Amino acid sequence: MKLGDAARATRSVLVDRPATVLPAFLAGVGVALVAQSVPLVGVALAFAVLLGSGRIDRFLETVRRVDVEPTDGVSDATASTLADAVLALFTPTTVALLLGSAAVGLVAFLVARAFVGAAQVHAVVSALEGATDSRPMAAGVEGASADGWTFLGLGVARALALLAPTVAVGALATVAANGGGLAAGLVLFVAVLAWLPLTFAVYLLFAFAPQAIVLDDAGVVEAVKRATGFVRREPGRVVGYLVVAFGAVVATGAAAVGFQALGVGSLLQVAVAFLVAPTLGVLKTALYLDPRDPGPPTAVAGPAERGATGAATDAVGEPSNGATETGESVDATVARRTPTDGSGRGSLADAFRRGWRELVGFVAARPGLVAAALGLFAVGVAGGWTAARPYSTPVPGSVSENVFGRLPIDTFVSLTANNWTVAISTAYAGLGFGVPTAVNLLFNGALVGGIVGLGSDPVVLAALVVPHGVVEIPALSVAAALGLHLGGAAWSYVRGRTSADALAGELVRTYYVLLGLLPLFVVAGFVEAFLTWWVASLVA
Repeated sequence: MKLGDAARATRSVLVDRPATVLPAFLAGVGVALVAQSVPLVGVALAFAVLLGSGRIDRFLETVRRVDVEPTDGVSDATASTLADAVLALFTPTTVALLLGSAAVGLVAFLVARAFVGAAQVHAVVSALEGATDSRPMAAGVEGASADGWTFLGLGVARALALLAPTVAVGALATVAANGGGLAAGLVLFVAVLAWLPLTFAVYLLFAFAPQAIVLDDAGVVEAVKRATGFVRREPGRVVGYLVVAFGAVVATGAAAVGFQALGVGSLLQVAVAFLVAPTLGVLKTALYLDPRDPGPPTAVAGPAERGATGAATDAVGEPSNGATETGESVDATVARRTPTDGSGRGSLADAFRRGWRELVGFVAARPGLVAAALGLFAVGVAGGWTAARPYSTPVPGSVSENVFGRLPIDTFVSLTANNWTVAISTAYAGLGFGVPTAVNLLFNGALVGGIVGLGSDPVVLAALVVPHGVVEIPALSVAAALGLHLGGAAWSYVRGRTSADALAGELVRTYYVLLGLLPLFVVAGFVEAFLTWWVASLVA
């Protein structure tokens, strides 16, 4: 599509039918939690090893014996003692656990990002073609199954290609530093100047490759070739996208500065998840959707229409001979599609009303799952409290005044946005068969339990948690129950026991339940910012 048509199609999808694609983009929020869950397990195992061997006790005893005077600073002997105590924690076993879990976490991130990326492009294509309800998400589920590993290969190739200019400049910098002289300095200067355009050129080579994989049914190498050809043949559309993307980056940066100045930095995560990422994703796909005019319309094979080798097949199931009736290559043309006409626009209030209904229905239908999520959190709290209680210490400060200020509107907004983002990531990370959601529940529970256990007055610390926690913790537990439910649905799908349409329906329902949870996080954020300190001061 031309830029104007693509912009109108993007608006039509995101404004008129946001539920058709937003679940796929919100799943992207959960990718970081999927990757984070593995190192968290590594840290927990390393801590358990150190605790069992007594090294934690010896480390804390060393810290207690050290006498540090704020006015005199740390002496060389004290610094050496502390350094030895810290190094004693890094045994071969703990180092192996930490490094191994970090490596596995990186692999998990790459795999999850690739499959979510494939789902996003497939869902967007379906939505742009006019599909409604949960059908675009079903196309995304099918597309992730068909193209997820190809997207992973593309991601690895892109990372290596982007790394090459940096490695080259680093090597030249090393040579220049060792050689010295004016000539070496000039070489380094030229190399640094060349780094930016080289990196930008690599970015352009790969920019539209995901769309080529989906729309041209291409592998990694062929997709890069198609994307490069698109950049060469359609410079106007590419420049238009780059201008929009650059504007989005500048606007996001300005918003980040503004939000931080206002004390509501967490709002940026919500803006990126619901606005920036979906807009750029849908726009880029719309621009690539009909990039070449010659030749009659031809159908692009969907995941279910591909042969065993992944190649497109013709109407009778035979591999395409790669040519149209005019003799033109099928691979040189993409099905002509028209911008989606928006219809049936629902109001934001309607979306939240449906969200509340879906929330009530989900809790009523699966109270056991919500209880299981609460139970996992409670197990984490008990574990954290048990581990931290022997090392309790007086908590400095006073609860006689609100630490957030007299009118903490910024804190209220930031807490609400952060809790909602956590709920979104917790729910959609459950697509990793529920494991990341369970790990996150246990970790957050251990964190809360550890904080309460470290305090010398658990009653006051509990008063700092309970007022807003009675709303926040159940709401987060519902989000976690959603994640566990999605994990079961995803497991059933990969085992062939449920359909893509059924899993897509759960993804869309999760989106609406998360909308229904937002008012609860608003209440919890208000209580925490304005009232929790007052309750704590009464029991202090």
